[in-house]
Amino acid sequence: MKNYIRLLLLISFCSMFSSSLVASELPLPEQAHIVVNGYGSVEQVPDIIKLRFEVNATADSFAAAKNTVDTTVAKAINAATQQGIHADDINASKISAAPQYDWEDRLRIYRGERVNRQIEIKLTDVSRYNALVEGLLAAGISRLQPVQMDFSQRQQLQQLALTHALDDAKLQAETIAKHLGTKLDGVFQIAPQQRGMGGHRLAMAADTSLKQAELKPSKQILEQRVRVVYLLK
Repeated sequence: MKNYIRLLLLISFCSMFSSSLVASELPLPEQAHIVVNGYGSVEQVPDIIKLRFEVNATADSFAAAKNTVDTTVAKAINAATQQGIHADDINASKISAAPQYDWEDRLRIYRGERVNRQIEIKLTDVSRYNALVEGLLAAGISRLQPVQMDFSQRQQLQQLALTHALDDAKLQAETIAKHLGTKLDGVFQIAPQQRGMGGHRLAMAADTSLKQAELKPSKQILEQRVRVVYLLK
């Protein structure tokens, strides 16, 4: 009877739940057992926003192009500091320069020197997000790279989501065992499931155009999934 239950449950769960490993690759015990996949999530508004953008200019000389870029960057940094952002949370050190050419009738035409500077701003007071974007617009920044949102307590939130996933797996196992007239006899194995892009689902808020940006961060979801092998009595 136990062997029958084990076979039935293995077939059922391997077909119902998707996993990064196929059933034949999983180490399973000889004792009667069940395999369940637990899911847990935590939903919370991010409290860290990272904004990235580039400032570039092309001029007859490197010095002229750099001067134009530096002027805009200085205005952007000033807009950030006005929102209480510390200098350590502003990174504007990446700069590059190269000649700019166009092709016309198979001829390469020199257009000048192009200077590009990348800036990253870390905002830890999300209530200032709207004001910061407005300040960057006024400084001459017109486009952002996809905005990244994060959590200062990410590790704690991930652990909480994992706890929910383990609780979910245990509840499933207990329900199935009770329904089949048997009981759990301990845990044989617990393994986090391999995650893809959805492992920690964080919306990359904001369109690349600042004028269309979503200026109010919404709740985001952190997910955890585990595979648990329970022994049966």
